Amino acid sequence: MKISPLLIATVVSAVLAGHSSALVPVNENFNNNLLDPAVWYQYQTGKGRLVADNKKLSFEVLSKPTNDDFASIELLTSQPGYNESWELILDLSNTSGLGFNAGCGIMLFNVKDRSDYLFMEFYGKEGGVSAGVITDGDHVKKSQATINPKVSKGSIRIRFDKGTKLLTLHVSPTTAEEGYSWIKLGTFSPTGEGGNVNSNWRMKDANGRFGVHLFGFAQNNKVPTGKATLDNLKISPRP
Repeated sequence: MKISPLLIATVVSAVLAGHSSALVPVNENFNNNLLDPAVWYQYQTGKGRLVADNKKLSFEVLSKPTNDDFASIELLTSQPGYNESWELILDLSNTSGLGFNAGCGIMLFNVKDRSDYLFMEFYGKEGGVSAGVITDGDHVKKSQATINPKVSKGSIRIRFDKGTKLLTLHVSPTTAEEGYSWIKLGTFSPTGEGGNVNSNWRMKDANGRFGVHLFGFAQNNKVPTGKATLDNLKISPRP
């Protein structure tokens, strides 16, 4: 993903102040073929767009592609807490055949400092899934992790444990309909210790929250509707 999500954070931070302050269960299948502005804040640059189409969220670039075509939507109704245990699951597909030049995925960011975020993005069977961590706007050293199960659709899962303060990342080469088969990608600690990747986001139990972005991107390529999709977003509490 060439465009920096930090740009998104800067653009939307003032707009979104004061929204949801805790985890609210989410089960979004985009079956209504619309994006409710009370639920999703939309951002885009270049020719990239995210549209609800054919009961999925689809990233598209239909004409005159640029070097930085990007679109994201931010969830306004739920921000999982730092003092809560929770799980997030998202189905993804990418049949664009463009490898690292087009993808879709998810970002989790520190609501108190949007220059801190974690991302997972899917390039299809040509590139698999890549994850990374940014702190204070800079890439954390040795935070990049990749896995390629050689599939054009699958799922990702992020779990947070309020006791250990660890975010655990999983990838499944199958979707909800097929039955998940989770492969652990690694762990990240926003406390700065205890994970496979560590960086201190200075979050606090009382008011720490994670924001959620879904996104798509492309570089110098058209992406027809339906070639890079996101679906079945679920966010739920865990014991």
